[in-house]
Amino acid sequence: MIKVKLMNWNKGRNNHTFRPLLIHHQQFNEIGIQFIDDGDSYDFLFVGMVDFLDKSISLSDSIKYGIDSINKLTGDYFLFDGSDSTSLMAAYEVFVESKAKYLFKSAITTQEQYRKPSAFNKWFFGSGSDLDLSYDISDDVYDRIKLTGWNFGYYNPDYTNFMDVNPNKTIDVCSIYQGFHKENGDHHVRNDEYYTKHRTSAWDILRTSDNISYETDKRPYNEFIDVMKKSKATLSPYGMGEVCFRDFEIIQAGSVMIKPSMDLVLTEPNIYIPYETYIPCEIDWSDLIDKINYVKDNESKCKDIVQNSRELLKKKYTIENLLTYWHGMFSNMDNIILEEN
Repeated sequence: MIKVKLMNWNKGRNNHTFRPLLIHHQQFNEIGIQFIDDGDSYDFLFVGMVDFLDKSISLSDSIKYGIDSINKLTGDYFLFDGSDSTSLMAAYEVFVESKAKYLFKSAITTQEQYRKPSAFNKWFFGSGSDLDLSYDISDDVYDRIKLTGWNFGYYNPDYTNFMDVNPNKTIDVCSIYQGFHKENGDHHVRNDEYYTKHRTSAWDILRTSDNISYETDKRPYNEFIDVMKKSKATLSPYGMGEVCFRDFEIIQAGSVMIKPSMDLVLTEPNIYIPYETYIPCEIDWSDLIDKINYVKDNESKCKDIVQNSRELLKKKYTIENLLTYWHGMFSNMDNIILEEN
């Protein structure tokens, strides 16, 4: 039996980060991985972001806090950056100064993309902020930045309880989502403006069209779901991260997802296959009208996209796959023996 201590699992963002492990702790126990929350006897320590990263203080102070905190740890430990995006901001600096075996994230981008300066190290925010960051990551360090094996698709088991597909879709596109973010920041620098600009600019483009029917007005959740079911396509913009809860709601409701391209996003499970499970568009929405017209003109193909996305979601987001992923992660480490399924 491998004992894994979840350090401060119920503290702030750590609870969100470790939620899939907490939900399925009994199944993990059955394959020889036991999660504990206290005591000094364990094989590995999982350290959530609250214990090495603080976005409410300056970047330099956060890095100092993280390094000081991590230097107090002994034994084998992993760092988990539970932020929504592929950004390595404040986590990378601590990781490379630590003795952590791995840094885990639910999504990462490519080494090449990390080398390009961007606001908050979020490639999709562009550059020119007061906190542009880039990281020139060596091959050996990049190999130690691992995917958790879960993302938002594991947070709600109901996502695979698919609704009946509405055969009479009377709305071209559902574009109902939070557009304006209240004032917010990371490390004393505002980030809400980037979020708002990306999300509201899609609405601006929709307003220029005279042959597309769309809905943008916020409404109660049940009514929102009903609009999605009536819509041929639904927009899923990036938020503070690239993978969003909305992606899975769209599939559940039986609409076609139009989303800024996910080609630069590495995540597991990955359900983003262009023109097979979703329709990719430019991050600035410059081709949005064309993509909506594609959906309108290709009804049969879009029925296949809905079906493909559902089949892949159901196939990928299983407890068996999550267990297999982590069984393999531990099995590849020296001196670790796990029970066979």
